[in-house]
Order: sequence, then C-alpha cells, then structure tokens
Amino acid sequence: MLRRTLEASDSPAITITECSGDLLVRGSETRRITLRVNDGPDELQTKEEGNVLSFAAQGDCIVGCPPGSSLNVHSAHGDVKIRGVRGQVKLDSVHGDVVLRGVGSTVLGAIAGDVNARGVGGDLRAASIAADARVRGVAGSVTLEKTGGDLKADGLEGGLIASQVGADVRLGPPFVPGTAYRVHAGGGLRLLVPVDANLHLTLRAGGRVRSRVPDLILEEGDGEITGVLGDGEATLEAEVGGTVRVRLSEEDDEVTTGFGPDLEGLGAYIEAQIADTMANVGARVDETLSRIDHVGLQRRAEREAGRAAEHAAEQARLRAERAELRWRRASGRPERPERQP
Repeated sequence: MLRRTLEASDSPAITITECSGDLLVRGSETRRITLRVNDGPDELQTKEEGNVLSFAAQGDCIVGCPPGSSLNVHSAHGDVKIRGVRGQVKLDSVHGDVVLRGVGSTVLGAIAGDVNARGVGGDLRAASIAADARVRGVAGSVTLEKTGGDLKADGLEGGLIASQVGADVRLGPPFVPGTAYRVHAGGGLRLLVPVDANLHLTLRAGGRVRSRVPDLILEEGDGEITGVLGDGEATLEAEVGGTVRVRLSEEDDEVTTGFGPDLEGLGAYIEAQIADTMANVGARVDETLSRIDHVGLQRRAEREAGRAAEHAAEQARLRAERAELRWRRASGRPERPERQP
C-alpha cells in the first residue's frame, strides 16, 4: 500500500486523471491532502501547479482533503464515494456506482451504475445514469438528462428537470413556490404532496391518474389532466407511460422532512478503516512468512505423507484378510493360518 501526505491550502483543486479501482474522497478539517493507494505500484506520480494537484492511481484510492477542496475525476473504473467536499465536484466517467454526501455543486458525465446523492449544496447535473438515481436534499436545481432505471427524489429546493427516465419516478416535497418540476418517464409516477401544497399539476399519462388528496380536483381536457393545490405557485409537468398516483406525503412512510443517520457515509468510513487494518495485517503476515523455514516444512510434510500412506496400506490389507476369513467361514472352506501382522 502506498501512502503520501502533501501540504495544501484551504481550497485546493484536485484532479484525478484515472483511478483503476474504487475511489473514496472525504473532506477533513486539515490543510493537508493524504493519498492512499491499495493493490497498486509502490510509486505515485503527482503533479503540482500552484493550487492544483493532479495524479493517477493504479488501484483502490482513498483521498483525504480540506473540506473546501474541489474535485475533478476524469475516469474511475470502480465505485466512487465522495463525502464532505464542499467545492465543485465533477465526475466525467464512472464505471460503477456513485455516492455523494455533503458536497458542493456537482456535474456528472457518464455513470454506469446507480447514483445516490444527498445534501448537495448547489446544482446537480447528470448527463447519463445507466441505472437508478436517488436524490435528496439539493439546494440548487437538479437536471437529469437520461436515467436508465428508477428515479426517487425529494427535498429539491431548486426544481427538477428529468428529461428521460426509463422506469418509474417517485417525487416528494417540498415543491417550492416559483420553481418548476418537469418529468418524462417510461414508467409510472408516484407523486407525494404535503397537506399545505402550493402546486399546479399538468399530467399526461399512458395509464390512469389516481388521487387520494382530498382538496385536489382533477380536470381532463386536450389529452392532459390538470389540478391545482393552494395557489399553484409551483408547477409540475409530467408525461409518463404508466399510471400516476397522487398521495399525501404524511401518509407515506418513506418520505421524511429530515434525514436519518448517514449509514452510507458511515459505511465509507468503516471501509477506509478496514483497508488500513488489512494492509497492516498483510504486512505482518508477509514478514512472518518470510522467516519460516520453507524447506524444513516441505521435508516434514513429505515424511508425514509417507507415514499416512503406509498406515492406509496396512489398514487396507487387514480389511482384505478379514473379508477373506469371513468368506471361508460362510462357504465351509478351511481357514488359512492367521498371519502375524
């Protein structure tokens, strides 16, 4: 395992041109950048130009940095987890899943797995998400150009544009007055609204539109269904291929206004600690094995194997003689003189 520590400012710019394994980046209250690379070469080429640090990691990489850092990842071949990096985050290409916690404005390129983002301090934009997307607590606007799986979103204070969702959408509050939420999905839509919602709905659905909100009156005309809650100061436009279900958010167990324990962030921390521990254990094991007399062990194993083979052969011979003796008694033939073992 390779380790390196570099002095940094309060807001350095970190560029990772390539990470061949998993990538974990976490902000810490320090003015240093720590780099750890597992299962890679013993050398790491870094390039420093002013406030910018660039490097490529051949293996799993763990980066610690000041919370004001900005991060630019060109290519990651595994999963990417980023926590507590309040500068801008940019991920061009990720071959695995992406987990974001407490980050600044974020731009995602091509993501081959799931995206799970929570606590984004600015805008969130994604060009392509191959699997599911889970977005909670975004201070700015959310723009998702293409999502291959399901989309679950709530706590979006700056609106939503989901241009193409391959499966179902689940959208929860708040719907901030003056903001717009636009969804286009191949599956259905589950819309969760608060009791005091201030929302104007325009729905186009391939299936039925069902509402369990008492104050919502739906009207149909020109191939679309409209309805108004409160003064309708926020707007929702949805075109889906399946059924639309409108429910009160208070009746849904999955939507909460706050956030529970950050289990995934805790998991990332535990993962880093395990990586350190395993690396130290591996080093101690290698050191111990290097002191073992391998030649002596091999000779001892050969002697034990020879003894085991002789014992097995003797047991097989005794079983054969006892079987022959039983056969002679059963057939009435005279018994042979018993051999001495």
